[in-house]
Amino acid sequence: MTTAAQTPIATLWIGDTLGDLEKLSLLSFAHQGHPVTLFHTHPLQDPRLDGVPLRHAHDVFEYEDSLLDQAAPAAFADLFRLRMVRDTDLTWMDTDVFCLKPFLASDGYLIGFESDTTVNNAVLRLPSNSEALNALIDVFSEPSFVPPWLSKPDAKEVKKLPPEQRLLGSAKQVPNAFGPLAITWALKETGEVAHALPFDHISPVPWPLGDIYFNPHGGVEGWLTDNTMGVHMYASRVRAVHKRTPPYVGSFIANIATKVGFDFGRRPFKQV
Repeated sequence: MTTAAQTPIATLWIGDTLGDLEKLSLLSFAHQGHPVTLFHTHPLQDPRLDGVPLRHAHDVFEYEDSLLDQAAPAAFADLFRLRMVRDTDLTWMDTDVFCLKPFLASDGYLIGFESDTTVNNAVLRLPSNSEALNALIDVFSEPSFVPPWLSKPDAKEVKKLPPEQRLLGSAKQVPNAFGPLAITWALKETGEVAHALPFDHISPVPWPLGDIYFNPHGGVEGWLTDNTMGVHMYASRVRAVHKRTPPYVGSFIANIATKVGFDFGRRPFKQV
């Protein structure tokens, strides 16, 4: 039987400094027994997290450095994770996913719905021979590719671009074109979507409720079930104030920090 200690996870950071919430995310997985690797594209200030080694993104993705200038960080991360999953034994986790109990793959798959229709790629494990995985890697290697999952108006705009700019142009037109939209399309095309877990396993809290994790009077717990392995916070939906100030005592984030032994520097937790 697979255990957390046999389920290595990894993620990528684009930038020179890791934030507190990202550090807490990584530590939450280490606390549950997962080996954790942090890949990076730029010289990175060592976050000094016990048991979290650093590796350069070039170790698993042979990209031209100019791609970092042409693609938004989220789009680059979407491309990176596909190759990481295919070419290593690592399972991808976004740095805004928090581990509540061990994440375990089944038959080589660890993917989950975030809604009734969409699979999120914040958590991603597919077999290396997955048709969906390899199909996406193939099409994302073609600069002129126009994703068929784009809406007709968006695809029309992308097709106005020179052929060599259309792939990256699609991610500028639709920021998540390489993410949930792509993985959902590929999994449905191959039938592998049958392996996707219900939303309560990985993404139980709807994305519009990003601030709920910082509410000292609760609110997250009502979304969790016995199946919930972790939560995807959707950091882009969290207000900046929560990213720069310590959480309130009793909030979901403060409770995780206490559990894993993480302190927010010399800043005390805020009292209610």
